[in-house]
Order: sequence, then C-alpha cells, then structure tokens
Amino acid sequence: MTTIRFLNGLNTIGGNIVEFATKTSRVIMDFGVAADLSQETVASALEQGKLPHVPELFFNQPDHFSDEAIFISHLHIDHMGALQYLQKDIPIYLSEPSYRLYRLLIQLGIEKPVANLHPLAFETSLAVGDLTVTGFHSDHDEPGVMALLVDDGSRRFAHSGDVRLNGPHADRVHAWANRFKEEKVSLLMLEGTSFSFDTPIPAEDQNHPSVPLTEMSLQTKFQQLLADSSQLVVINPYNRNYERLAAFQASAHVNHVNGRQMVWEPNEAAILTTMTGTQPDAILGQTIQLTDIAQQPQRYVLQNSFANLASLANLPISAYVHSNGEPLGDYDPRFAQLKDWLADHKMPLVFMNASGHAAREDLIELVKEVNPRVVVPWHSFHPEREADAIDAQTNADVLLPEKDLYYDFNPLTEEE
Repeated sequence: MTTIRFLNGLNTIGGNIVEFATKTSRVIMDFGVAADLSQETVASALEQGKLPHVPELFFNQPDHFSDEAIFISHLHIDHMGALQYLQKDIPIYLSEPSYRLYRLLIQLGIEKPVANLHPLAFETSLAVGDLTVTGFHSDHDEPGVMALLVDDGSRRFAHSGDVRLNGPHADRVHAWANRFKEEKVSLLMLEGTSFSFDTPIPAEDQNHPSVPLTEMSLQTKFQQLLADSSQLVVINPYNRNYERLAAFQASAHVNHVNGRQMVWEPNEAAILTTMTGTQPDAILGQTIQLTDIAQQPQRYVLQNSFANLASLANLPISAYVHSNGEPLGDYDPRFAQLKDWLADHKMPLVFMNASGHAAREDLIELVKEVNPRVVVPWHSFHPEREADAIDAQTNADVLLPEKDLYYDFNPLTEEE
C-alpha cells in the first residue's frame, strides 16, 4: 500500500511538499520554504513547522526506507529552498535545464552547495524502489519546470507543480494533462495561487495592468516603452526566468532608430549565456562602464539588481521597469525602500510583471482535462475557494488534507 503525507504548503503560496511511501520506498516531491529562515536554526524551524517534518533528513538519522529520493518540480525558493539544510545524502532529481541552472547558481554563489543532484530527462521514468517517477516539461516562469507523475504499480498520482496556460508553452501543459488523463490518475495535486486573492488581479500599484500581462504582451509593452523613452531604461527582472532575459535583449534591438544595447550585470550575463546560448550585448564592469552609459543613455537598456540600486543615482533614467525581480512585493521590506529611493531620485517606476500561475478558469480547465478521481488544491492562501470551484464545475472529488496525516487512496481514507 502507498501512503501519502502532505508535509507543508496546504495554505501557503509555496512550500508545498508531499511524500509518497511504501514499506521500503519513499519519494518526496518539492522541498521548498515559504517563510524566512534567516534567523532560525533547523531545530526551531522544524518545531514551528517551517520545514517539513522529516528530521531524519535534516539530522542524518536512520530511516527504514531502502530506496528514497527527492524530486524538484522547478528551481524557485518556495520549491527547493530547504535543500540547503539537508544532512542526509539523499538523491535529488531536477529536470535537465533546472539541474544546469542550479549548478550555475551554486557556482555564482547565488545558491548554497547541495550534494547528490541529478538531471532527470523529460518523459523518462525513474524507478525508486516500488515507485516510478516521470517528469513532464510544463510552463511556468522558471523554464525548466516539470509536472510529475508517481506510479506505484496500480495507481498513479500527479503533481502539477506551478503551472500556467497563458504562457508561450501551453502545448506542454496540455500534453501532460492528456497523458495524465490516459493514465487515469487517482490523485491530482493542483496549485491554486490565483484563488489566494479576493480579486483575480492583486492591485500592487497604479501601474499594475488591468489585464494581466503574458510573456508575449509584456515584450510588446516593453518595446513601446523603449520607443517612447528618450533616456536610459533600467530593468529589474527575475534572473531565473532566463527566457524572459533573452526576450528583453531581443526587444532592446527593436523599435528604436539605431537599436539599444542591453547591458547586463555579470551574474545575469552568465545565466543568459549558459541557459539560452544568447551572447550578452554588454557586461557591466567588463565590456562597458556606467560612465559610458551616462554619455549616451538613449542607446542602452541597463539590467539592475536591487543590491546595486545606488549605482543608478547619477544616470538620466526615463523608466525603471520592475519585472518580477527582487524585491517582488509589499511583503518584502525592501520593496518600500525601492519605491522610496526611486521617488526621491525622480525615476518613474513601471511594472511589467507576468505571472507564472494559471488563472482560476484555467485551473478548472486543467481539472477537466486530467479528469482525476480526487484533486488536492494547495499552494494557495485559500485552497477552499479552489475546492469549491472544482466541486461545482467538475466531476472530481476534492480533498483538503491535514498536514502530516497519512492518507491512502484505495479507498480514500485517513490511515488508522
């Protein structure tokens, strides 16, 4: 019998972790954090439920599993941030693109070293004792994202990972949804980020678009901004969305009399080249200096991370474009610092964010496509809202599980 235990993420955006186990085998899917652990010890984070209740992995204690592994759906902190605290040498699998990105981030000092990392080819099954796991390429704002399928020999269990249908790779999502339907999955664990908010679009700022931007419409808007700007344009993107980095550079070459050069900080330049094969136009501090940019600001787009915000003080800037970079929102104290600093320096702040998460109606469409027996909504502040919508609009049963209880799905019961 396979038991399923939900270790975290049942009412938070991120930090969702699930365990599938038989008597001898265990698979854990995702291993992130949804809280600030900078002032925590591992022991205190475990006690407060900020880390999953698997002390045997954090303190390298014995466990009874002869075969076990962790699978990471994608390389966002809320899905892999707890890996750095592992003490047990357990195999960790990511998609091949996410594996390359992780190794690069470790090399650049952005992520802490983690042992026993392995790439998992898309649609290639891997046996972990009694359980078999297959990863499927999906669409999110980390381009290496996977949806994951677990097979225990008689039943299949699916993990959507973070997913969207309005991105450039919706075909990938429909492909795995159709495969999951063919496999007659007993359980679909489905993210519900868009159900977290009272309105479908959270009003972050007066510049927040009334209609959500997609990756494609974001670049159209950015190209128009460049055409309308007489001075330097600065962008603050999320560097793990490397497809968007490449798109920004391509857009910098469009809609301007002579085109603009895209200037990257060294880390982002390395990510751009390694992950997309795109050569950076210019690298700050290596092939170009701020003094060069200041002489002809209308010829450049400058990528800037928050840590280097003060370097912009003496540059003539038409717009500072915030594009899902850090700090991301009001929950981060640095966000107020960013807005105040830009206001003090009279630099217009423009939001060009595109979500990596599916709209509510798209999540319901996915449930209908997969047609699972049971859906667990999670990765949401309000999973009950998603549960109500699924119950009203689909044929699936809905489970809102309790943390750290053991469930089996034949029949669907809490294990005594």
